[in-house]
Amino acid sequence: MVDTVGQLRTLLAQLPDEMPLSLDDHHRALPGEEDQVHTIHPRLVGTVSGLGTPAESKQPGLMLTQVYVPFPAEEEEQAAVATRDDLPAYDEFARAAHYLERGELSPGLKDAAGVLDEVARLVGEVAADCTEHDEDGSTLRVEAKRITHAAERVRKLSGEVEAAE
Repeated sequence: MVDTVGQLRTLLAQLPDEMPLSLDDHHRALPGEEDQVHTIHPRLVGTVSGLGTPAESKQPGLMLTQVYVPFPAEEEEQAAVATRDDLPAYDEFARAAHYLERGELSPGLKDAAGVLDEVARLVGEVAADCTEHDEDGSTLRVEAKRITHAAERVRKLSGEVEAAE
């Protein structure tokens, strides 16, 4: 785990200057963990340069991943979580996509329902800014309710799929 600029500097000083550096596309987190603190986890990954050309080559690279780890917890426990390869994305949409693309329907649908809840909340907030007699506001309120109902149906389905699996 890297929590300070000094720790990152020390790590980078040990690596070749030409080593590729990348950032993970997503924050990662342990599912179901309520109290968490943010840290950075450096990981060696394989990278490809010159993809699709005669100069294509593979080389090691450094990826920095933002990870939420349990808090309060011992540093060893936090490090064990931060280094896990199977941590899903913290963001519900990315997590839903991750699970659904792998055929894990129950957790994927549960997260998709959470995304729909957020969309319904956002549309509802916009509708609340419109006057009651405004046609657009009225339409938005109806759509927010429809999205909420869709979220409820998807959430229910996530439980039914789990029972069938």
